[in-house]
Amino acid sequence: MNGGVRTSGLGPCTRRRASLVMALVAAFARPAHAEPESTSAPAMSAPPPSDTSGGLDAAAGPPSTGSLPATPEAPRASRGEAARVPVLPGELAKPEGVAGGSGNAAMPKQERSVVEVDDKGFMLASADRSFLLKLRGLLQVDGRFFTGNDALAAADTFLVRKLRISLDGTLFSFVDIKMVPELAGTAQVLDGYADLHPWPWLRLRVGKYKPPIGMERLQSDADRSFLEQSLVQNLSAQRDIGLSVWGEVGGGVFHYTIGVFNGAPDNSGSDVDSSHAKNIQGRVLLRPFRAAAEKTFGNLGMGFSAGTGNRKGRLPTATAAAATGLPVFRTSGQNAFFQYHAPSTDTTGIATTFTHGRSTRLNPQLYYFRGPFGLAGEYLWLSQGVQRGGSTTQLRHQAASATFSFVVKGTQSYEGPTPGSGFDLAKGTVGAFEVAARWSGIWLDGATFGDPNVPDSVPYANPAASAKSAQSYGGVVSWIPRRTFRISASFERTHFKGGAGTTATPTDRPAENVIIARTQANF
Repeated sequence: MNGGVRTSGLGPCTRRRASLVMALVAAFARPAHAEPESTSAPAMSAPPPSDTSGGLDAAAGPPSTGSLPATPEAPRASRGEAARVPVLPGELAKPEGVAGGSGNAAMPKQERSVVEVDDKGFMLASADRSFLLKLRGLLQVDGRFFTGNDALAAADTFLVRKLRISLDGTLFSFVDIKMVPELAGTAQVLDGYADLHPWPWLRLRVGKYKPPIGMERLQSDADRSFLEQSLVQNLSAQRDIGLSVWGEVGGGVFHYTIGVFNGAPDNSGSDVDSSHAKNIQGRVLLRPFRAAAEKTFGNLGMGFSAGTGNRKGRLPTATAAAATGLPVFRTSGQNAFFQYHAPSTDTTGIATTFTHGRSTRLNPQLYYFRGPFGLAGEYLWLSQGVQRGGSTTQLRHQAASATFSFVVKGTQSYEGPTPGSGFDLAKGTVGAFEVAARWSGIWLDGATFGDPNVPDSVPYANPAASAKSAQSYGGVVSWIPRRTFRISASFERTHFKGGAGTTATPTDRPAENVIIARTQANF
C-alpha cells in the first residue's frame, strides 16, 4: 500500500482490516468540494483548473516529516476536474473569510440599523447614526377648579391641556429637523424647523420655534415645576417664524442666539406676519460651571435677551377683521384680565387700539440649581408703540417672576427634576417628589388707561374691564416616579388692581383662586 505504512508480516485477516481502515481514512480525507453540498460546513475553495498536480504545489516538493503525518495518497484528478486537496484526518475545513481558512480576505460586517427605546422616546438610526428619527410625545390631562368665585367656578372643567406627537430627525449628520403638531384644542403646527449644524459654535435654524425671549418659556413644557407659566409670559410670544444663528462655545459655557422673526404678538404664535417689518431678537447665556471640573458648584445660568422691531396693525376691511397685533393677557387659570380696546362693533378701526411703531423688550434672567435645590427668576421690560384713532404713544410694561423648588429623593435642574431611583416596588423605590413655590407680577403703564382728569387724554384700554396690575402666589407638589411620568397638584392665587367697576370709578376685580391637578406622560 502507498502512504508509507508497512503491511508485511501481518496475517491475511489483519492485512484486510488494515486496508479497510486506510481506505476509510482516505475517504474522509477528501476535500469538502469533492462531496455533495453540506449544511454542516461550507465547501473549500478549489484550486485553479490548471493545477492538476494532485493538490500540492509541485515546485515545493513533498512536505517535511514534521509538517504532515503520512496519509494515503488521494487519487489524482483527471484533466478538467478540480484537484482534491488532502485534509488532515479530524481537521474541519474552515469557511471562506475566516482567519486561517481558504479564499479571499474576511468580508466586512454588514452594518445594521439601530433601534432604541428608553425614557427619551423611540429612536431608529443608521449604524453610524448619520440618519436618525425619534418619535416623542407629550400628554397632559388637567382638572381645573376655581374657588371663592361663583362666576369662575362655572368654568370648572377637565380637559386635555396638551397632546403632542413630535418627530425629531437627523439627516446625513448635518441637518436636524423637528416637527411638533399641537392636537389639543385647535390643531396647529407648534414647532417645525430645520437646524443646520456644521460646527457646535455656528448653527442655523429656520422655521417656527420659540424665539429667544422669556427664560421660563424656553424651558420644555414637560419640565417646568409649575403647571402653567407665570404672568411674565404675557409680554413675549409663544412661537414665531424666522431664522436665527446660534451656537455654543467652551462646551456650552457660553451660548448665543441672534435671529430675524416675523414679530408674532405677545402670548401667541401666529403663522403669518401682518406687516412687512421684522423683529430682531437675541440672547446670550453664560454658564460658568458647565465644565466637568466645576460641576460640583452646581448649575448657574446668567442670561440676557433683547428684541426690537417696528410693528403696525391692520385696519378691518369688508372681507377681513382687524389685525391689532396686540395680545390678551391671561392668568394661570387661563382667564383674560387685560385687553386693549377692540370693540366688535368697530368696523372702521377708529375705536380700536393697534400696535404702531417700535416694540422693544429687555429680559435679564438668572437660575441656579444644585443637588435637590432650584432657584430661577427673570424680569421683562416692554416698550410697546400703540395707536388709537389719530393718537399714538409708547407704553412701558413690566413683569417679573421668581421660583424656588426642592426635590426629595432626586436632583433638580433647568431640564426638570430627575429621580435618584425610578419607581420599582420590588426594590422599594418610589421615585421622587418635588415641591415648588412661585411669585410673579405684571404692571402696566398708567398711560394705558388714559387720565380722566386730563382733557383729550386717550385711553388704550378700559380700566373697568382690564386690570392695571396683577400679582400671583402659588405652590405645587408633584410625584415623579420616573422622568416620563408625573402627577401634580397646584394652587395659585392672583389678585388685581383695577379691572372692575366703571370707567369713571374703576374698582379691583375679585381675586382668582385656581386649583389644577395634572397627570402627565412624556417620552
